[in-house]
Amino acid sequence: MSTDCLPSVGVTQLAQHLPPLICETDVGQQLANIQAWLGHLQPVASTGLVLCGCCSEGQCVFASGMDRDALKPFEAQIKANPELVGHRTGAVLPLALRDGSVRICENSDMARCDDFDAVAMPLQHQGDLFGMFVAVADPNGLRRWLTDDAIVPWLSGTLSSLIYNTYRHHHDAERMRFFNLYETVSSSLIYAGDLEELLTTIISIIVSEIPSEEGSILLYDEETNQLEFFATMGDTAAGLIKYSFPADKGIAGKALQEGAAIIVNDVQTCPYFFGDIDNESGFVTKSILAAPVILGEVKVGVIEAINKVGRDRFDEIDKKMLTAIADEVGLAVKDARLFNYVVDSYCRLRQGESSCQGCRRPLKSWTPCAKQLGLLEY
Repeated sequence: MSTDCLPSVGVTQLAQHLPPLICETDVGQQLANIQAWLGHLQPVASTGLVLCGCCSEGQCVFASGMDRDALKPFEAQIKANPELVGHRTGAVLPLALRDGSVRICENSDMARCDDFDAVAMPLQHQGDLFGMFVAVADPNGLRRWLTDDAIVPWLSGTLSSLIYNTYRHHHDAERMRFFNLYETVSSSLIYAGDLEELLTTIISIIVSEIPSEEGSILLYDEETNQLEFFATMGDTAAGLIKYSFPADKGIAGKALQEGAAIIVNDVQTCPYFFGDIDNESGFVTKSILAAPVILGEVKVGVIEAINKVGRDRFDEIDKKMLTAIADEVGLAVKDARLFNYVVDSYCRLRQGESSCQGCRRPLKSWTPCAKQLGLLEY
């Protein structure tokens, strides 16, 4: 599209289209809104956001119309060299986004910089740099309006305010989602019956709150060094109960061995993806989020969420949520095993039975035992 025919749009006219952006609370949607809004100046192909100091709180790279991975090199450059943007705060950085790499034009004079197809604008809050906004568009058009001394300062301040406000609301909403999920899982520990019921309840909560096609909880057998599907959710996963495989295989095995949650958003390129289950079931795994269940130094198992629904990938917020739930599951499994031990020991002493299974005269008066056997009336 020729930029010669673009209308001249002043700051006042641009501001008239601003109100719909002010109340947006989702970062991804806001980037799409800004992309359309900037179209009043110059057609924009895609937008991105790299947060400089918020990574410990969750996701720090967002994108609209582009792959987030395209901004990863730029994020790495900012982390490795904060002065890269610090001494240019308020300026516009011409970028070349090609072949999965990001190159910053050494000449910050837009009129003299060649071979760029994007720009990055520093974002500030109360004088501190908090991120970089990226827009990809036609270089000639970008040069035309970004060299406008009237528009650039106003645009920098406006984008900073819009994005900071949106991110804070977005972050607060994610925190509330996290606490609500944690409370739901914690409550299920109180009201669920046996271990199978408990873990099935938890995995159903996980696939609902971290929207996924399938989910499973695998328990680790130390004697055989196997991971066994114990609780599942989903059409294909339902047929995997009692299926086991070596604990050093697959993404689940990798998470268990490393003791840390793993996100793989393209399993077909993952060297340790264990494809035997897909081959046998016909299910197509696209993405996996796996979190190990570890109690102290004891390996308990792994929780998996399979194929993210609604968005194309699992993110750091999902990872943080599943890690917290995995800790709760570890305690639940420990308590269930301790309960079984107490029941076995108590019954053995009082009735000569090794377990509650097959017991002809259950201890109806003992509340935990009666609850486990379903003998209490509420």
